Amino acid sequence: MRKKSQHLLVASSIHTNNSLSGFIRFVPLALIRYLYAGTDCVVARKYRDEPRPRQGLLRTREFVMKDLYTFDANPDKAANTYQKVRQAYNSFFNELRVPFLVARAHSGEMGGSRSHEYHIVTASGEDTVISCSSCNLAYNEEVVLNEHPSKMRKESAADLGPYQTWFGISRDRCHLVEVVVPRFPDFRGDHGLERKEVQVNTFLIRSQYPDLDLSIERPLHTFVEYWEKQQSSVSGRDWPAAPSSPRLTLLHDYRVPQEYVRCREFNSPRSALYNRLSAIIGSRLYRDPTSLDLARRQDGDECFRCKERSLKVQQAVELAHTFNLGQRYSKPLDAKFINKPVEQSKENALTQQDRCRTSPARQGYEHFHMGCHGIGISRMIAAVAESFADAQGLIWPRAMAPYEAVILATKAHEAVAKELWDLLTRQDPCSAPVDAVLDDRDKDFGWKLKDADLLGFPIVIILGATFTNSGLCEVSIRRLGTRQNVSVAHIRDYIAKTLERL
Repeated sequence: MRKKSQHLLVASSIHTNNSLSGFIRFVPLALIRYLYAGTDCVVARKYRDEPRPRQGLLRTREFVMKDLYTFDANPDKAANTYQKVRQAYNSFFNELRVPFLVARAHSGEMGGSRSHEYHIVTASGEDTVISCSSCNLAYNEEVVLNEHPSKMRKESAADLGPYQTWFGISRDRCHLVEVVVPRFPDFRGDHGLERKEVQVNTFLIRSQYPDLDLSIERPLHTFVEYWEKQQSSVSGRDWPAAPSSPRLTLLHDYRVPQEYVRCREFNSPRSALYNRLSAIIGSRLYRDPTSLDLARRQDGDECFRCKERSLKVQQAVELAHTFNLGQRYSKPLDAKFINKPVEQSKENALTQQDRCRTSPARQGYEHFHMGCHGIGISRMIAAVAESFADAQGLIWPRAMAPYEAVILATKAHEAVAKELWDLLTRQDPCSAPVDAVLDDRDKDFGWKLKDADLLGFPIVIILGATFTNSGLCEVSIRRLGTRQNVSVAHIRDYIAKTLERL
């Protein structure tokens, strides 16, 4: 879009599907409850017009996604459908044998009342997921939960040590928010955890003051310099009436004592910058009485649900997302369905012209309750590749690998390798065939060994020196960290049992 491209991929199919559902009002709801986006196996290409795509395949301008849009008659049925989709996604990722986290998520621009994200943990992930090992709570850091401070153990001011201040400024530059939090949590020394400096939870502060511009690097300096220029332009006249006048809000963490907050007002000595701020603000100071936990979560923090200090903070990549949208889009786009048509006698039957003039409510039209669900196929492949790779190469899960096993043999054992491939892939009433490939390329044996590790086959079967000396095949499984010698007679059963673990 920014580059004025000739061709454009769709960003979301939600408007298209709503418009489609709006055209088929006379069709029963049951026939259009589930709509998939795309034409090729319900998978479609999408775009993201990001200025700076990052991390190789993880963040690209184009990606492949499977979308599902659901339509229900009421909130209860929509919630039931939402749970069915979540169960299907759980089954899908369990079948892939990929370690994933299901986290409560912020609906963001999509809107709706409820959403969940499916993540794979990796150090290069852009999302921060907080999970509890005791009660299985998991949520994206962007989600603001009702963690009531009164139910938490309050550290004493002496234990907390010095305090630190964070500033935020509104987009119109009229509002400055000063946040005071403790510099260190005291419990970390008691539990043998690293004593890390507290960071401010900007998502929580943004939920309290949505107009803040978090992109400003020096909010205090920006505020003071902006209003000093304004002050010089008005030449001593009074400031304009609120809300365009400068104002300051003091917000403190629940662990910061009131005595410290009171001394933060302008009656105490400050730096030159604070003195300039005092001259600008005057009496326009508001102390927010809200008691909140304003610190970002760290490893070993207390879980607000089970009260155990078992929280873990991890970086992760989002693989899928589910939204319960309600009527967020169906009402603006006027997407409706026939709920209960008006019963009429033959004598008073409406003509087609009368029916068109009848109000939607009289005809039994109601707006859909929608759901939107999607799995990022291309991102999932890239995230799994990065998460499972080691110094030797890729390590694919069985369900995502191009083949379940690869057979490598030296020149002397090429004939036996072909017989072994036939043994593994043939149909057998007792066990399923193995999806194996024989590497018969005209390459050096050592090159083939390295290439098999690089490509990430789940199982590598080697017919080399061990087979020459003892007639046993070497079966290497990097994901399990095993290397086993197995006879040809038992190799099919051994691989079948091993595949169940992959």
